[in-house]
Amino acid sequence: MASNIGIKIANGEFYPIMEEFSSIKKRLILTTVHDNQPSVQIDLYRSAASTMADAQYIGSLVVENVQPKPKGDPSIEMVISSDENGEIIADAIDLDTTAGGEHYILNVSLKSLDETTRDLPDFELESNEEPPSGLYNKAEKARKQGISKTLIIILIVVLLLLGLLAGWLFFMGGMDVVKSWFNKPAATAVYEPVKEPEPLKQPEPVKQPEPVREPEPVRQTEPVQQVIAPPPVIQAPAAPVQSQTTRRSTSGRNPPVASYNVPATIPREGVNYRIRWGDTLWDIAEAFYRDPWQYPRIARHNSIRNANLIISGRTIRIPPRN
Repeated sequence: MASNIGIKIANGEFYPIMEEFSSIKKRLILTTVHDNQPSVQIDLYRSAASTMADAQYIGSLVVENVQPKPKGDPSIEMVISSDENGEIIADAIDLDTTAGGEHYILNVSLKSLDETTRDLPDFELESNEEPPSGLYNKAEKARKQGISKTLIIILIVVLLLLGLLAGWLFFMGGMDVVKSWFNKPAATAVYEPVKEPEPLKQPEPVKQPEPVREPEPVRQTEPVQQVIAPPPVIQAPAAPVQSQTTRRSTSGRNPPVASYNVPATIPREGVNYRIRWGDTLWDIAEAFYRDPWQYPRIARHNSIRNANLIISGRTIRIPPRN
């Protein structure tokens, strides 16, 4: 019994085209499964029962650079012929004339055929007896397989890194390094507690002397009352009380910034200054601006939230005064 030459469609069924050794030629119009599909693979099989159960693979045609079209539109023309010697010739071409008319040809001898297994094709058939629509996308399957392999490789790499980390922690002294890092003392801030000024004491009122009466019946004189004005009360400035960090120390010491070579004019882009132990923003503002009350300007320019807390060794930028 002669076998049939055909193709396998996406649902896995065998679609017969001609009998082998029949010396005839057949023409098929194929369509893509997906919109703007760039390539199509056509796989040919031989089957005695016209099913995939006994189908034997013959060969494949891969048509590249298919012109973008909506799925279901005629895209590929394939002409297949067979002769009495078992020579199968399949010729496929893009129906779009703008594609350059490139032919893709498959020439196979049935006498020297070897069984192989291939993936499902990437096309549909357009004919009166159209098989079930929807064909397998080989590129999609390859992409999913590639993603699976990539995930497996990533998982293996992560496990290896975790193993190396565990070995370093438990066998190479890594745990001691971690413990010493967590036990490292915190940096010392340039901060001293501020003593609140004692409130001013109000003077006690002076008692007025009682008038002295003369015993003789003479003209009485009015006693002179001595009025002592209370000492003036000096009010504190309207600005908030500055801590010892932002005010110049009253002990008479020279802060480290006093030895810094301050430029006569601060450039527009500002001047860098490295904070040293004993500095305060009050002293820095006095050194650069000749006005210690300008310390909030330096704090805002350097995003210092607490002007009473600056870190020795940090480099700040002194902006121009205006």
